[in-house]
Amino acid sequence: MGQSIVIHGLIKKRAEIAGLHKAAQKAADTIKDDLAAIDRALALCGYQDDPKGIAPRGKYKQLFGRNELKLLTRERLREGPADDETIAAWIIERKGWDADDTLRADVLKRARDALQREQKVGRVVQDFGPDGCLWRLA
Repeated sequence: MGQSIVIHGLIKKRAEIAGLHKAAQKAADTIKDDLAAIDRALALCGYQDDPKGIAPRGKYKQLFGRNELKLLTRERLREGPADDETIAAWIIERKGWDADDTLRADVLKRARDALQREQKVGRVVQDFGPDGCLWRLA
């Protein structure tokens, strides 16, 4: 008796998942057809390269508001010189995020980019000392 209830539940769950799989395959086929249509349109417009060589793009995940990262890096550097990893960790802590490795790497890359942009306009400078690269306000 107990096994038949389990089997019935598993059959019901498998049917549900199979339905989801079928819907996902249909959506994937639609996307594949759209790509083929765009590839044909590119060829008609004279595109010579292989369209499959065009790198797929992901959605941009907006973590910061306008100028927020720039202002946060400056605020941290007002406390004293710091390396980019320290600045990124401070920003994560300041925002109150529970950061995994992926988020830490993303914030570190964005902080480095922001620091380099600030360096180009002369707001921050890089100091190379015995501890490595430190950023400070100009």
